[in-house]
Amino acid sequence: MNKFIVEISRINSLIHSLSSFGLSILYTVGHVIIAWACATLIFNASFLVASADAILEPIINGFWFYLLHKYAHKKLKTGSLAVIYTLGHFLIATSWSFFLLGFALDKAILDAIIEPLLNGFWFYSLVYIWNSQPKQVTN
Repeated sequence: MNKFIVEISRINSLIHSLSSFGLSILYTVGHVIIAWACATLIFNASFLVASADAILEPIINGFWFYLLHKYAHKKLKTGSLAVIYTLGHFLIATSWSFFLLGFALDKAILDAIIEPLLNGFWFYSLVYIWNSQPKQVTN
């Protein structure tokens, strides 16, 4: 148990030492791992298919984000934009898994719900740990 506590302390120190850019890199690596694990467990996908799902589907969602931000961010309120993005993200993830990868619709929907929720917890955990560091006061 003592080794576990030491390792948690090391991880905590690592997270505290990161800049916003470093934290975003760590988040992205975790995001890909979570997406890969979800595809592996939910779809029983091979390593290559799970890897493609974990890398390519987020890139497609990045284009969706870009299109919405480019053409709609001045026309819609932030909350409306977030709802439209989230619905589009869900449809993209489900369509990607169902139409392009050929998985059953129920599993595609399940993956499109579970994976973003897990990534939300991952994001929250990283930011919570990072924000828990003592604030340095500069004069």
